[in-house]
Amino acid sequence: MRTPPRLAAALVIVLLGVILVPVTAAGQTGADPCSVGKDLYHQGKFTEARKALNQCLEQGGDQVEVLLPLVVMDIREDRLEEGAALGARAVMAAPDDPEARYWYGRVLLRQGKVEKARSQWEQGMRISANHKGILEGLARLALKEGEPAKAYNLLNQIRQQGVDEPWLHRLLGDLAAGKGLWDQALEHLEAAMVQEGTNATDLLSASQLSIMAGKPDQAVDFCRQAVRIEPGEATFGGLGEAYFATENLDSALVYLRLAVASPDPDPRFIFNLGNVCEVAGLYTEAEDNFRAFLALRPDDAVGHFNFGIHLNKQGRTSEGIVHVEKALALDPSMLNARVVLAQMKETMGDFGGALEQVESLQQQDQDNAADLAAWRQRLNREKEAAAESRASGKIHLLHMVLGTREVTDNVVRELAGGGDFGSLAVRFSSGPAASRGGDIGWIDPAEMKPVLREAIEALGINETSPPVESGGLYHLFKRIP
Repeated sequence: MRTPPRLAAALVIVLLGVILVPVTAAGQTGADPCSVGKDLYHQGKFTEARKALNQCLEQGGDQVEVLLPLVVMDIREDRLEEGAALGARAVMAAPDDPEARYWYGRVLLRQGKVEKARSQWEQGMRISANHKGILEGLARLALKEGEPAKAYNLLNQIRQQGVDEPWLHRLLGDLAAGKGLWDQALEHLEAAMVQEGTNATDLLSASQLSIMAGKPDQAVDFCRQAVRIEPGEATFGGLGEAYFATENLDSALVYLRLAVASPDPDPRFIFNLGNVCEVAGLYTEAEDNFRAFLALRPDDAVGHFNFGIHLNKQGRTSEGIVHVEKALALDPSMLNARVVLAQMKETMGDFGGALEQVESLQQQDQDNAADLAAWRQRLNREKEAAAESRASGKIHLLHMVLGTREVTDNVVRELAGGGDFGSLAVRFSSGPAASRGGDIGWIDPAEMKPVLREAIEALGINETSPPVESGGLYHLFKRIP
């Protein structure tokens, strides 16, 4: 049967109608390219979104709500020249829209045009002082330019608007820590951990902040959690440091020793194990750890300083001076090291050297001017007294009193092998000056027993006498400047 002519004509019209309906870039018939482009953008389909949004611009001219998605996509895909041109068009289309100035500033910053980016954001701030993106952008610029207080204030404005996000707490926490506001820094980190969940790295950071805030017991709790989550060198070492802060030396030793037993231990844990051993009276282990630390970190000023103090405590003051001087050469601003060096030189009878350090302190530490002036006067008196003693024939001596020939022979062997007289005096001497490394001060040889006088009169500076027996005891002397 043939199709009636009128029906055939109608079918042709319908088919022609289908063919003539426009097709969008997204393949949707009759759809608005602006709406389609925005939908595709939100779906993350950037290639299709860009086509539709550009078609929208061609049909309707510049519209900020169409331009900004294109700018964002260009930033994400590193098409910065194109993004900058679109950002400029967005600002021209909507000069009073802070969002336009924010995204244009973002592109400019990615291009390295910091001042132009800042200008856009500052103009945006005049339009709206509460734009979170602009506040964050200016805060990050302030951080890079060494203005943490400004950055903190800008970020705090975001927080006051009700923003409670981990990234914001972390930034505020870092800034608070940089200002020494340990409690605030800890609060921010804890807030971030509540939102993101805990991990070993954050718990260790919280422990360190707790120690700085004077809450060592809380530091131990954080580190215990970290050990449960991720047992290993970092968490063992952190727990050892936390126990050290609570003065629980036994537990500190256990965990720091576990930390340094790893194949490639963190030098920080080696150093702190040395400090714990020093406090616990384990001097040989302390020295081993200090030396191991300095082998890994030879330019660490604090490491040399602490080792110098350790050596001085062992009566090895001359060795200690070398390390404290090294610390000051690495960091001349270490006032505590300069104080200790002056004390050590005074102990050694080097009053001129001690005066030099005190004079440097007077220039660096105006807050303690009166105490330093009094110290300087005392050193001048001691220097004059030493000169008088020397002129009168007195000599400055270190002295060891030893109980047996066996101990004496052992000490003589250690001295011959390079052992320090003062350290050996602390360890073996029973004389009244043992705790001072055997320093008995300025002595007139004429007032000594003949057998002892004969031993010291022939000594040159820094020479040590052979053992001298007198009264059932053995005596060793060293002449020092």
